[in-house]
Amino acid sequence: MTRIIAAAVMLISLMFGMTLQASAQGMPPAMQQEMPDVEVSDEELTSFVEVTIDAQEIQMEAQEDMIEMVEDAGLNVDRFNEILTGMQQGQSQADMGIEDEEMERFDNVINDLEAVQEKVEADIMEIIESKGMEVERFQEINMALQMSPELQQKYQEIVQELQGGQPGM
Repeated sequence: MTRIIAAAVMLISLMFGMTLQASAQGMPPAMQQEMPDVEVSDEELTSFVEVTIDAQEIQMEAQEDMIEMVEDAGLNVDRFNEILTGMQQGQSQADMGIEDEEMERFDNVINDLEAVQEKVEADIMEIIESKGMEVERFQEINMALQMSPELQQKYQEIVQELQGGQPGM
């Protein structure tokens, strides 16, 4: 079940174009206050932005591959997500009206998606390290970014600068 959830998170996040950076808007003030102030240098933030841009490219390529895998397995993405959601909610194969052949195709594609997810994760880790950053520091900066509107603004400015002045992510 863990591999199904992992594949689901990967597919769903890729389907909706989720990036590594998230906004703190709508987060309860109590959660915003729990995060201690984290100093992030301009150089670190630039490296962080470069990682997120590169990671987004990897995710977009993986998304295309994953959609193709689902379709090559004889499922459309909507049906795949329907089965996945049902399984996550504890519904049985019979409750969802899934024939054995369709379930077999689903199981096979889950294995393929898991392999893609592992590769994406490894590639992103490699990118983080290639920028001279440790994964823990990357996560710390990501958390600080979620909590700081000022840091979010700087992030967006760097994104626009690196992408030639075009609107950012």
